[in-house]
Amino acid sequence: MRKSIICFGSLPLLIVLLFLPQRAVFSQTNSVINEIIKEGTENSQLTKLAHELIDQIGPRLVGTPQMQQANDWAVNRYAGWGIDARNEAWGKWKSWERGITHMDMVSPRTHTLECTQLAWSPATPKKGVTGEVVVLPDLADSVAYSAWMKTVKGKLVMISIPQPTGRPDDNWQEFALKESIDKMKKERAAFSDAWKKRISKIILVMPGKSALVKRALPINNWFYN
Repeated sequence: MRKSIICFGSLPLLIVLLFLPQRAVFSQTNSVINEIIKEGTENSQLTKLAHELIDQIGPRLVGTPQMQQANDWAVNRYAGWGIDARNEAWGKWKSWERGITHMDMVSPRTHTLECTQLAWSPATPKKGVTGEVVVLPDLADSVAYSAWMKTVKGKLVMISIPQPTGRPDDNWQEFALKESIDKMKKERAAFSDAWKKRISKIILVMPGKSALVKRALPINNWFYN
């Protein structure tokens, strides 16, 4: 028998329970729960499905070929289980696929950096780009930022908060004194608030598509480590 839909949830079960005698309710409920437990513990397909989706197909960002591959994979899986399924278009997206990312510091010394490009980033020229690195300054207002942006064309602008520590919090918890941890967290919170205020002033001169992006190649703490 071919199915057209499968549903797991408490509401349909609750509706059925309301119309069953109390003894039948317990019997029915225990039977269903036991079957669910048995299916999960003795016939679980989680490892196999996760391997196919996560390892073989990989990340599935909207607009990437992997997203379409994952959609097709899900439809084929449902078909194999006797469930009718099909792909439905949800908006229009530009196709994008992550390429190779490589970054080197070339001054004052040479050092290869760990990095990854942000999603939907435009590609650089084949020979890459080289530019001076500058940090987003703390200026008075949007007028000052408008003037400043004319000076950063071709430069790499750091636009995310520089972290005060490279150690994760659990490392601090394990090795640092409580006074040191509290001091670090207090300083980090204050620095984060100040940086948010700095960013809010430049956003005023970046409506819609970022004017800063047009003048420079932005880097943030997801892009550069």
